[in-house]
Amino acid sequence: MAQIDITPLNLIGSDDRGQGYEWETFRTGTFILCYRNAGSSSGQHYHEGNSDYKNPEIMYLLSGKAALHWCPITESELRTEIIEAPARVEIAIHIWHELEALTDCSFIELNTLDDVKQDSVRIWRNDFLAGRRTASL
Repeated sequence: MAQIDITPLNLIGSDDRGQGYEWETFRTGTFILCYRNAGSSSGQHYHEGNSDYKNPEIMYLLSGKAALHWCPITESELRTEIIEAPARVEIAIHIWHELEALTDCSFIELNTLDDVKQDSVRIWRNDFLAGRRTASL
């Protein structure tokens, strides 16, 4: 897998009612549905692979537009990908990432809040850019 993989969803139909898309997932169970306001930020962390559902992290941007800022933890150059809904986003472990809502948006994370708590190393953006790679106590 690439470090970050962004894939538009497959359009299966479109008419005067709107559009329909499909995707395939083998993950089951409880997931997180998030609504974010334009200008807000989520993430500013990376995952170590302690949770199966964060290795890799998979989310679906359902509406809106977002910027995904990311960088492998062994590097220092921040990259940015612009994502427009609907799209599937896959983030490998050891990739620091932050999702910035460019518009109001919604997304589904294919994991639980417990997965997030078990397998997230929080490093604020300014600290990451300053070279910190471990969580501060």
